Amino acid sequence: MNEDVSETRQFLTKVGDEEFYVRNHKVGSKYTFFDLQRIPTKVIAKKMFIVSNDTKLIVLDSVKSGAGRTERNDFYKIVMKPLLDKLALSHDLIKTTSHDSISAFAKSLDPQQSYAILVISGDTTISEFFNSLPQGPPRGQICLLPLPMGTGNAWASSLGLDSPVTAFHNFLDGRCKPKRIPLYKAIFPNGFSIVFFIIFSLGFHANLLHACEEPKYAKMGVERFQVAAKDILEKYDLDLSITAAGITKSYAYFAIINTPNLEAAYKPSPLSNALEQELRLLGYSSALTGSDLWEKIMQGYNNKAKQMLPTNDDVIYKSMKKDFEVILNYSPENSPRSKFEICCDGIVHNLLDFEPPTKPGEFYNNIHIQFLHQYSCFTLQVYST
Repeated sequence: MNEDVSETRQFLTKVGDEEFYVRNHKVGSKYTFFDLQRIPTKVIAKKMFIVSNDTKLIVLDSVKSGAGRTERNDFYKIVMKPLLDKLALSHDLIKTTSHDSISAFAKSLDPQQSYAILVISGDTTISEFFNSLPQGPPRGQICLLPLPMGTGNAWASSLGLDSPVTAFHNFLDGRCKPKRIPLYKAIFPNGFSIVFFIIFSLGFHANLLHACEEPKYAKMGVERFQVAAKDILEKYDLDLSITAAGITKSYAYFAIINTPNLEAAYKPSPLSNALEQELRLLGYSSALTGSDLWEKIMQGYNNKAKQMLPTNDDVIYKSMKKDFEVILNYSPENSPRSKFEICCDGIVHNLLDFEPPTKPGEFYNNIHIQFLHQYSCFTLQVYST
């Protein structure tokens, strides 16, 4: 599969007597280089108010996200640091060094402090961050800005941030206002819970994310999803009887979605709003043929913002605004393990790993979806236009 190659030049900001532009090059979804360009100007820019003096500014770089960091595509080193230094904005840089760096960073935050955190990453890093925050009554505040350098970048694109340059431009020019982040929790039978903010899925989507963890797809960008999908349609059992919010149907594709986008160009849930406390159940029937199911899934590349999806016996698209149960109406005795795979914001789990101690033959098939109105020791916000 040929990957799209593009090169663009974007205005970043004006500081003092200079205008700054960023030239970047992409292959598919991966940035290969950034170049910061300075142009003298006769119009002197006014000094901008960006963060208050009592807010600690941190740049968090998940260095393995997307294509990883090289000397040519290190967005912090090439673009951010020169601007932050010119603006005399004191900040800390946190770069990941291991699989638990994000968790350790989140746990280290002082609940008495307020933070502005600019996150160079994909969605999974932010999910790990949320799930590792210290718990307790809210005292401090965290305001995040996603600078999309991952594979899917569902959250950033849903917030209108199509590139790290756009996100940083909005921040530097004071276009961003803190907005509350809607969060949700999936609680499993043994009490284990996962906080999510983008998607909870079973069936096709969860199986696809699991398949894409295989080494043969690791070097691909967002394109890996379409390549792996053929195997899922041909080889997996995609007949899942699920009860959600009292509605029982047999699904091939089952997703509970908070964002309109799952990729920058892929909008499967156009009525979703990443800043509203609302989930949308999007489901496609197991009665669909493989080609019809694929057509429904691919329709997300053609959907327009705020468009209502046509529904019928094979398609459900429903708003959820309060806690509900997801019940799997099948058991491990007669179902492959793949039917219990669950994707939460790009991280794959399996319900069978979260069963409480049981008697032989007992299976707990209930997952509680909770709308979170308070979470962690911090009030959590995102910089958004």
